[in-house]
Amino acid sequence: MLLIFPPVAKPCEPPAGVALLSAALKEQEIDCKIIDANVEGLLYLINSDIIPVDSWSQRALKHRESILSDLKNSTVYKNMDRYHQRVYDLNKLLSISVDNKRFRITLSDYSDSKLSSVNSKDLLKSAKEYKENPFYNYFEDKLRNQIEELNTEFIGISLCYLNQALVSFALAGWIKDNFKGKKIIMGGGLISSWMSRPDYSDPFKDLIDITIKGEGEQPLLEFFGKKNIEKRHFIPDYEFVKDDVYLAPGKILPFRGSIGCYWSKCRFCPEKAETRPYSSQRASKVLDDLKVIDRKYKPDYVHLIDNAVTPAFLKALSMNTFGFKWYGFVRFEKEFLDQDFCHNLKKSGCEMLKLGLESGDQGVLDQMKKGTDLKRVSIILKNLHHAGILTFVYLLFGTSFEDSRAAVKTLDYVKSHEKYIDYLNLAVFNLPKFSEDANSLDTSEFYHGDLSLYLNFNHPMGWDRRQVKQFLDKTFKKQVSHIRKNPAFFSSNHAAFFNTFEDKS
Repeated sequence: MLLIFPPVAKPCEPPAGVALLSAALKEQEIDCKIIDANVEGLLYLINSDIIPVDSWSQRALKHRESILSDLKNSTVYKNMDRYHQRVYDLNKLLSISVDNKRFRITLSDYSDSKLSSVNSKDLLKSAKEYKENPFYNYFEDKLRNQIEELNTEFIGISLCYLNQALVSFALAGWIKDNFKGKKIIMGGGLISSWMSRPDYSDPFKDLIDITIKGEGEQPLLEFFGKKNIEKRHFIPDYEFVKDDVYLAPGKILPFRGSIGCYWSKCRFCPEKAETRPYSSQRASKVLDDLKVIDRKYKPDYVHLIDNAVTPAFLKALSMNTFGFKWYGFVRFEKEFLDQDFCHNLKKSGCEMLKLGLESGDQGVLDQMKKGTDLKRVSIILKNLHHAGILTFVYLLFGTSFEDSRAAVKTLDYVKSHEKYIDYLNLAVFNLPKFSEDANSLDTSEFYHGDLSLYLNFNHPMGWDRRQVKQFLDKTFKKQVSHIRKNPAFFSSNHAAFFNTFEDKS
């Protein structure tokens, strides 16, 4: 089987989903090959015959090779300004490599002014008109030979993000037209979300032979005749990862210790609406799997991609050292109140933790069912700071539980802890379409399309999106000025590197 991860996603690390699928298949002696068409496709466009349109693009084109080299070198991560110059120059080349009157493409995003990613008719049109897709020449020049050489009947497309949707369907259309007899299997996070809609009616059945909801390992194994395989956790297969391809200062490998979220109570979370079951292994077993990754692939970094790393696994990590540094998403758990625990995490290689605070108003947190205590958060942020672990804090504005006064409380809380917060992610709330709260609010369509997953709503306290955005742009960002600037396009995926390499002289 061939597994393809299509554009566009951040090209800084390999995809974990197809690596887990490959591991499951190979464990049952089913041949499998992975193509990361995302990094291949983006680099194909960047290295294409680009015609400069201004002095900026002329300069960037002249230094194209050195820009790519610099982003794979630790030196540029010592200075945020130098880093941003390289990233913006590279993104400029990418943006003008396509018809930018129709397509908008960046190092982390993709859109088409004529077609919508949440409209099934537009997705099928993208499949039919695949020759118009910016990645069509990549399909022909690079993918064709790989597919012909492998000579497999089944091709899997991993559609995880909305940014991949239109390209994924263009890829599917191209495969159907050019490789008669091939069967397409499509799965991934976005497919799973669409299939979780109560009104989903499989609009792609004439193009996609099989669609898979949720983790694909067991369904794929069953499809290939491997019945009653109860194993759900696999050590990802990263044999396909080539050194010095991804835009990062070393080899980053994603690793998942659990499926779903062990908390699973937050009212704003879209996964709660999808009722995704939680699954984990004993911390000692997860640790053993991670040691295999360390020994077999020798990564420079491990990105823990759990929805939230469990306290038990964090304890196991804190008592070990590895050949790599690591970062991941955690909750504000009581374990972080122990300064020694935080210092031991740092010794184990922890460079950064991503933490979902969401609000600086305790009343809002309680209504969200976040399970977070702000007094505890204050101590944790200080402990992590003193341990030398970067904090990437996520805030969520505009929920139905928040009003303008609560937003100001969040601002005040952040300002009082500014010294202990390294990065901030400011998000405006999107209401999950089939969530519990959607039933009690006055709603309207957010995106017009039969596959849209979110709704607009009339805020019960008048705190609408326009006001929220004005508050963030005109008040919040101006008053919180000493927190680091997020790495452009790559955001938290590159943020940890500025702890390792920053110039402290």
